[in-house]
Amino acid sequence: MKYFDCLNVTEHQLQWLLLSNNFACDASARQLFANRIQVLKPRPIEWSCGLLRAAERLGGLIPGETFEYPNAQGSTSTALVVSLYDLPEDMVNPYLYCFSGVMYAPIYAFEALRFFAKKTGFVLPFISSGKESNKGLFNSLFHRDNGLIRGTEYDSYYRIMAELADRNWVYQNYTKCDDDSTAGNLVELYNFAKSKKLGEVTFVLISGNPHYDKRLLSEWMWQLKQPKFADVKINLVLAHCPMRYTFNTKEIPEARIGHEIAMGYVAAALGPLYKDTISFDGQTTSEHPERYLMPGVADANWEKFRNLIMYHSSMGWPDYQELLYGISHEEAVENVILADLFARASFTPADYDAGIGMMLYDYKRFLDCDGAANFEEYLQKTTDDKFF
Repeated sequence: MKYFDCLNVTEHQLQWLLLSNNFACDASARQLFANRIQVLKPRPIEWSCGLLRAAERLGGLIPGETFEYPNAQGSTSTALVVSLYDLPEDMVNPYLYCFSGVMYAPIYAFEALRFFAKKTGFVLPFISSGKESNKGLFNSLFHRDNGLIRGTEYDSYYRIMAELADRNWVYQNYTKCDDDSTAGNLVELYNFAKSKKLGEVTFVLISGNPHYDKRLLSEWMWQLKQPKFADVKINLVLAHCPMRYTFNTKEIPEARIGHEIAMGYVAAALGPLYKDTISFDGQTTSEHPERYLMPGVADANWEKFRNLIMYHSSMGWPDYQELLYGISHEEAVENVILADLFARASFTPADYDAGIGMMLYDYKRFLDCDGAANFEEYLQKTTDDKFF
């Protein structure tokens, strides 16, 4: 699975580099290896729709599911999982929140936006956050002067959404963000609510990643019991983002651009689900729990995802492999470094922009609407068909 014939180094040379760098696996270590090791050609990759559907069943959630958890206000909150096309109408101070790094997420957000407007006549306000983290994997994509995707994740999301929507609406709540992690995103939401002087707020979570639901809710529900969130009650409504899996991957820009990138997102969504967990009734073996143990995780057939998590964790950490499969730390770091190298070599910034651009073009044609007097009327006049 490692395919050293695709690299300009032997496994022995890579081992020496890993050892001389103390098997470090952070962003600087990954950049060091990217500078020293050349990918001569893509490695063969197993693109299985069946595996990805299984990953969605494990990492995703089903509309209608609910989760109760203790909050920082000293009571209990309920996180809701809903359909992208059926957001609840009784939300308190709702905001449509688009994030997570998957660059086609704004199209999911627009689907939720327009169907909510059709149903209620209300245009949900839009916000985004998220810097370019992922251990430097996307440096070439975000660190450039031109292009649709550049600057930060959230800048790119606003820019993409502005291709679809009224610009004044898109940027109405734009704020600079400093976060660089899943935990940091939640802090940004709290800071945003504080800036608006809101005592209670509802965030409709749109990630664009159908495999990410459990990881996201498991970590944020656990965080929201912390005293630092006490003066703003944050309600979570997660809209599951369905995906059409096809072998030509027409609907998945990250896959069209590079299967390595698409697989990396899935591995990063699943990998942490069984690490440092705590049950909803407070049972844990971890000294520092980071997330709730979600249904279906403990009894999942993790062997099914061995190759995915071991060989495509370009955005993850080695400890997932160690925990799930008993892999040594040294071998797990080697696997991550190799996944990172192949992922970096699987795309160019121009490819990424072109992939998103083609999807935006297809989506605008699908909406099939003109002649509206304002943005609200435009949303209501768009097609009643569902894109996903």
